[in-house]
Amino acid sequence: MSLSLRSVLPISSPMATLTALPTCASQFCPRPPTLWQRWWARHEGIWLQERWYCSVDCFQVGVFRRLESAAYARRPDAKPNRLPLGLVLLSQGDITDAQLRQALERQRAAKSGKLGEWLVKMGAVSEQQVTAALAVQQCCPVFPARDYQPLPATLHWPLPLVHTYRAVPVFYNRPQSSLYVGFLEGISHALLYSLEQMLRCRTQPCIVPVSTYDRQLEWQTRSLDSETVVINQRQSDVEMTQTIGNYAQQVRAERCSLTCCEEHLWTRLERSGGFHVDFLFRVPPSTELAPRRSQ
Repeated sequence: MSLSLRSVLPISSPMATLTALPTCASQFCPRPPTLWQRWWARHEGIWLQERWYCSVDCFQVGVFRRLESAAYARRPDAKPNRLPLGLVLLSQGDITDAQLRQALERQRAAKSGKLGEWLVKMGAVSEQQVTAALAVQQCCPVFPARDYQPLPATLHWPLPLVHTYRAVPVFYNRPQSSLYVGFLEGISHALLYSLEQMLRCRTQPCIVPVSTYDRQLEWQTRSLDSETVVINQRQSDVEMTQTIGNYAQQVRAERCSLTCCEEHLWTRLERSGGFHVDFLFRVPPSTELAPRRSQ
């Protein structure tokens, strides 16, 4: 009777550990996929989403492919037909028809500001009433301000994206791995999808009052020491691939995640111990993307 080497090795042996090592996902990898090659590359490799690459060169091949697929996958947020906020407040008896007309006239004359903000300035409604009406309009709950909690840096996203979507993290349910994302106005399902990819957790939308949004924004600006690199000059896929690869080497990244958010490509490089650095690249709007052939 013959026995395989694997069957007689204890689970804790170095050889058993070798068999659990991942295989490089690049089809152009020059290294043979042997156990010993994977063992020697274990400290050089980088995870890109759920795929592992044994070297920076192989990693850059994976990044380039990922950038192409991310461009094709980009979809603008669908604009659902929702009842205007003014009509929600009117239907609930919070304002009168005359107050609604007056607020709309002031908004039109100023050419700025949200209707809810003008109604609060006029004293027609309170901030809480506007928040509740927004929750009815968006069909999601209001986040109670008393449940606010500071969250670790890894559960935050770059400030330019906070300002774009007017959304902040407000609560993390650790047992369910669920992050509550507080929106100041309309909900962006595209952002929620991107956050699930980048933060590797479920997301739940909710509406937050202005005070909660401002407090979380101030705390993030003042307290978080995570780094965000914004590259405003538009780059080609090849240039972005080289930039990501170079920074991955510099910070000795162990994991990379990327996704498209409106006109930004958000990339995060992570290392054990909670270290991470975010990159925001400017990319053309989805309406300007022309079909491309894979090389």
